[in-house]
Amino acid sequence: MKGLLIKEMITNFKNNKFSLIIVPVFAIVGLINKQSTFLMLIPMLLSMLPLGQMSYDEMSHWDKYIYCMPVSKKTIVSSRYISVAIMSVISAVIIAVMMLAVNFNSPAVFKEMLSMSVIALLLGALVPCVSLPINYPFGTTKGRIVYLVIIGLICGILPPIILSDSSKITEKTAKLFSNTGLFCTAAIGVLAVMLLISWFISVKIYEAKEA
Repeated sequence: MKGLLIKEMITNFKNNKFSLIIVPVFAIVGLINKQSTFLMLIPMLLSMLPLGQMSYDEMSHWDKYIYCMPVSKKTIVSSRYISVAIMSVISAVIIAVMMLAVNFNSPAVFKEMLSMSVIALLLGALVPCVSLPINYPFGTTKGRIVYLVIIGLICGILPPIILSDSSKITEKTAKLFSNTGLFCTAAIGVLAVMLLISWFISVKIYEAKEA
């Protein structure tokens, strides 16, 4: 496991140098303009690194070579999910530091920092949690197509549901965000469940996949 994690982290940063250049650019722009919108792009960007690494693994046939190593398929999948978690934590730390710098004089700076950091954790894990169970059976190329189809269906179904009862949803959302402790607890709970379900599905799919 340790060796796989080291490999994941080294290749994540080595093969995605352009993305790593963009991260400080977003951070600086967000800091100068005092806009959290730019900062929220950081977890989305970092979350794509483990997914991009799957493409590199397929191109270099690492996904085949790894079967020769004395590690279980469950361990292989787990190392990728731990990599996703590490990237999410890194993005949350960056967001926390940037929010502290942007809203230093705000009386609610620590509440805002905590809320935004938790949102960063969720955003950082969301795309991989959906994509990884798709990429394992279909591969990264076909997986992207399936992922886009699923996102398209979600985008087509959710807005009408939300708009049909938007006032109640807005009211409940406002109450949730106003209570920082409740929001963070709920968000972390959702994150944990989301990761566990995605990991479980990926493990079952990968274990059933022929070498």
